[in-house]
Amino acid sequence: MRIRIDGTRAEIVDALFRLRLHFTVCGVSRVYPDRTHPRQWRIYLTTRPRERS
Repeated sequence: MRIRIDGTRAEIVDALFRLRLHFTVCGVSRVYPDRTHPRQWRIYLTTRPRERS
C-alpha cells in the first residue's frame, strides 16, 4: 500500500512513528517540498500490514 504524508517536518516524523506501530514500512521516498505551502513537505511510503502472531 502506498501512503502519502503531507506536513511540517515535525508532523511527518510523528506520523512515521505512529505508522510503524501498525504497518511494516518497506520503502520511503525522499522528502519533496510542497510548493503551494511554505515549510510544508511531502513524503511517500510503501507499507504492508504488520503480521501479528
